[in-house]
Amino acid sequence: MAKNLKFNIFRPILAILLIFIPLYPKFPLFSVDNTYVSIRLDDIVVAICLFFLLIDQLKYKFNLIKTPLAKLMTIYFLALLITLLNAIFILQTDYPNILLLHTLRKIQYMLLAFISIKAINTKKDFKYPLIFMVIASIFVAIYGYGQKYFSFPIISTMNEEFSKGYLLTLTIWSRISSTFAGHYDLAAFLSVFLVVLAGSITQTKAKLSKISLILVWLILFHLLTQTASRVSIFALWGGLILCFIFIKKYLLIIPSSVIIIFSFFNSTELNQRLLATINTISPQLKITKPTQVPPSPTAIPTIIPTPIGKTEPPVVTTPKPTIVRHKQEPYPQVDVDAGVSRSGEIRFNVEWPRAITAFNKNPLIGTGPGSLGLATDNEFLRSLGETGLLGFISLMIIPVYFFIKTFRSKNKLNYVFMASVLTFLANAVFIDVFSASKTAYLFWLIMGVYYQNIALNEKI
Repeated sequence: MAKNLKFNIFRPILAILLIFIPLYPKFPLFSVDNTYVSIRLDDIVVAICLFFLLIDQLKYKFNLIKTPLAKLMTIYFLALLITLLNAIFILQTDYPNILLLHTLRKIQYMLLAFISIKAINTKKDFKYPLIFMVIASIFVAIYGYGQKYFSFPIISTMNEEFSKGYLLTLTIWSRISSTFAGHYDLAAFLSVFLVVLAGSITQTKAKLSKISLILVWLILFHLLTQTASRVSIFALWGGLILCFIFIKKYLLIIPSSVIIIFSFFNSTELNQRLLATINTISPQLKITKPTQVPPSPTAIPTIIPTPIGKTEPPVVTTPKPTIVRHKQEPYPQVDVDAGVSRSGEIRFNVEWPRAITAFNKNPLIGTGPGSLGLATDNEFLRSLGETGLLGFISLMIIPVYFFIKTFRSKNKLNYVFMASVLTFLANAVFIDVFSASKTAYLFWLIMGVYYQNIALNEKI
């Protein structure tokens, strides 16, 4: 009994991470040479949490290193080290500090999985991560709707100027962003969590809790449609179907599919972008788009005309600019077809070929972590280009290991987590979810919960 009552410091640490990371905006704290990406407060918080993990491991003689997950991560970290040294001393593909920064950040993301592992000691503890995530997601939803209907300000890192920490406000027809990043990051986060939440609802027995979680699910799903992210909503659809198949809740596929299909018609923004995608892929299809309201472009926040201070300091600090509300006036019509086409052209004609070129240059170990720049919009091609086959295979072995363990188990929660991971991987085909800090942090925290569920059920 005394053992069960023992205080676990990693439980409040996990709560802080799961709530703070999604809710804290991307205010810059310290600038980094040779890039406009800044060190932020959440980076400091994560570093402090990992320091507690280090102290714990010093006490227990690094017992986590013996776990299969740690061994798999070590292989990937060695691959990163090899490609880093090659990029710095031989290829010289980027500034050494940028290559080192990207390498350390990838390691930092993944180590958070062990925070989740340490926070969960028994099967009863699995309710806590879900509670923390629900709390965070409710506030994310409040902010999302407030941003759309009440002009809540946002912090964006879409370009160098915005990343300085300006408080921005979206135009009426722009797609909503999250508290922590842009609309794509919000969409990826929601699609993954909605799969976890849907699976958890099926395992919840208390009627009041089940009804409450269903309401939260519906609110978050509607928020997802407001991002108009085609990739994430189809990733969610596929993840839900797989989840319900895995846990043998086949009938739930029908209502969930009806809700998603209905959203295609009910959400004007999503509908327009889907039709624009079809028209872009098949120009011969003559599809009439709805014209009741101005079509929604990719979210481009309206920058505040007043700069932060009179001069730009050498070190960017958290700014306090005046918030400028958008005017209630008609906005010009925007060609959604052109926006969708441009988005595709950037990926297919610039970012993806650049990654393929990097891979062809050095297929075995790539051109170095971060050498492809801040955006590739395909994490698989990014991994191949930056770390080659060595890094790509050693990274992909980790989810494959989880999947093998899941198929060998009979635990339904394992299958829910597997479906959520597959949803995340589906997002990774078009979104940099492994490289975007906020989504990467949350993914590896979930992976730690996933691993611990496997471990407690199979005693690995």
